[in-house]
Amino acid sequence: MPEYPVTAHFNMPVDHHVFSLTEDGERPQIPEYANAILALAPGFAAVNTGIAMGDVRLTVEVHQQPPTLDIDEWEEAVEVTLEATAGRIKVAAVDDSDPTPPFPVLTPNGPGYYRVRVHARGRDTAIDLAVDEPVEDYLIQTWPAPPRPQKIYKQTDRYGSRWVLSAGKGTNDHYRD
Repeated sequence: MPEYPVTAHFNMPVDHHVFSLTEDGERPQIPEYANAILALAPGFAAVNTGIAMGDVRLTVEVHQQPPTLDIDEWEEAVEVTLEATAGRIKVAAVDDSDPTPPFPVLTPNGPGYYRVRVHARGRDTAIDLAVDEPVEDYLIQTWPAPPRPQKIYKQTDRYGSRWVLSAGKGTNDHYRD
């Protein structure tokens, strides 16, 4: 059994403003965004980035207990429940031709419910652009836990506010004003 937390840090490819957390490579149609960062479905989460294309810096931490909340250095921070239907959720690129770095399985206890805390910063740096070097940072923390309502700890970037405003219009189309 691994020692927790299990941590990994890599540059993650982004396409169409998204990288995902998915089971067995499944990529359903992206559902409505639950907040300014995540769209959720059983066994799937889409992480919304400010850049349209390129790499972001991503750190993942897999825990067995809730980690300490530390959001001082982050512009966005949300926590949601994600159901692992098969129990093998991993970080994945949207485009199969983009190799996904060897991140650990985010749901090590198998099928069930997990809390996912996503932190983001830098999403206002290159909105809607393709980048050659990473300008955004993400931290994803997971741990097994029963379902609970989402918690929005911090929403301060301009890019995320576009999603919050559009959610009131019943759309997840961030290109609408």
